[in-house]
Amino acid sequence: MKLRKYALTFLAGTALGLAGCGGGNSSKTDVVNRTELQEMSTLDSTLSQDTTSGNFIGQVQAGLYWEDEKNQPQPDLATELPKVSEDGLTHTIKMRQDAKWSNGDKITAHDFVYAIHRLADPKVGAAYSYLLDGFENSEEVLAGKAPVDKIGVKALDDYTIEIKLSKPLPYLNHLLAFCCFSPLNQKFVEEKGERYGTSSDNSIASGPFQVTDWDGTGLKFKLKKNPNFYNADKVKLNEINVQVIKENATAANLFENGEVDNALLRGEVVKQYKSNPSLQYRPQASTYYIQMNHEHPALKNKDFRQAIAHAINNEELANKIKADGSTAISTFIPRDFIFNPETGADFVDDANIPSAYDVNKAKEKWEKAKAELGKSEISVKLLCSDDEGSKKVGEYIQGQIQNTLSGVHVDLVTLPGKNRIAKVNNKDYDMALSGWSADYADASNFFDLFKTGNAYNRSNYSNAQYDALLKKASIQDAENPAARWQDFLQAQKLFTEDVPAVVLYQAKDAELRNPRVKGIVYRSGGVDFDYRSAYIDKDAK
Repeated sequence: MKLRKYALTFLAGTALGLAGCGGGNSSKTDVVNRTELQEMSTLDSTLSQDTTSGNFIGQVQAGLYWEDEKNQPQPDLATELPKVSEDGLTHTIKMRQDAKWSNGDKITAHDFVYAIHRLADPKVGAAYSYLLDGFENSEEVLAGKAPVDKIGVKALDDYTIEIKLSKPLPYLNHLLAFCCFSPLNQKFVEEKGERYGTSSDNSIASGPFQVTDWDGTGLKFKLKKNPNFYNADKVKLNEINVQVIKENATAANLFENGEVDNALLRGEVVKQYKSNPSLQYRPQASTYYIQMNHEHPALKNKDFRQAIAHAINNEELANKIKADGSTAISTFIPRDFIFNPETGADFVDDANIPSAYDVNKAKEKWEKAKAELGKSEISVKLLCSDDEGSKKVGEYIQGQIQNTLSGVHVDLVTLPGKNRIAKVNNKDYDMALSGWSADYADASNFFDLFKTGNAYNRSNYSNAQYDALLKKASIQDAENPAARWQDFLQAQKLFTEDVPAVVLYQAKDAELRNPRVKGIVYRSGGVDFDYRSAYIDKDAK
């Protein structure tokens, strides 16, 4: 669903007490202490791009729908799923009438219309604006050729929304559960202007919690129960204290000492905790990859890109460097995400793409690239986040490329996650460690990242044949699931051949969790976790 800040950490060999279950708040029944690997960059649901921001926006903003642990949309501020016209192009949504913002204002259909208008406005520059593709008049509006109020959404009354499409969108309900479709209080947003979402004081909540004590850059903040949330009586937690801890050893020690209620684990430490009852695994519908800027003179060359892909042993990367249950993958689409509409087969199995790792092929492609480029030496910069684990993975990839492709020099550049994202957004990079997690359960959510003109195509990649396949799946075959499936299989084949990016692995989170904290909803896509139904069981052990 979202552009993930690469957040891999590695715990060096330390003497940890592995027997205890850990966990904080033994004396409180309404407070949770949570750790995160990366800082939050914004609370603006229109502009959010990274996982951490999206996850916490998901705690403070309610949408028309929210997704359960199986990523199935359930009514939230809507009273039911949309009423859909026979042609599939008009969706009518009824809203509950008792919902309020944290400042007491009523939440109405106009708040959703304003949110979509702001998402569509080219002047705002929302990276997720491409998700409006398929809304009536979206092409003209997103290109700045028509005003935003021409996009296919309007309020029929204060509590009824009508969405008009130019083509069927089988995944629309999933989109409406995604954070960039959260409502916006127009008066508040416009009053704050550019400050909106930059701190807790410049934010407002429609969901179960509201953020406090966040100055926009700090590594600590709180989520406090929103008393105006329509379902506040069902929210059991009063407060969630959040602190960003980039050093995995520190988080694990805090968990062991009972000071925090979770700790994400990476590397060899996962094996050390293998028999610990507090260790939980959570599969992610996410793919991590080397993003490439195709404006770089050497990275424009397909043989050079293929040489890099063949040089990296992603099995070793997943099993020995990550070592947290993540698995090497050869398709851009993750496993256990989408399935053949006729046979039920996993996309990964239907695509049947072998591992790219092959040292001989890597050297062969490098020789071809040298001849085509007229150079025997190439320098590229590899950008990654500054946490310990990201640097370790970056160093591994750096070594794989340099040891296999004689004459290629990789300069590793590490930055705080927020700065890394800014560099990629500005296309000021050569290669970057990146990841993408599902926003909605459809192959387009992944493949569209490399479509020409997509707001999220920060790779400057363009391939007319690839674009044509995605357009066919989106329009001609939109209501033919079997044909659409074949379009995406062909897109994957072309992706593998042309290497717009080098696929590395599919993530799996290994996390120490306090068994007293129950009722958290975990998802493989979209917002990773949801505390609206969480509670502390003081009798649990």
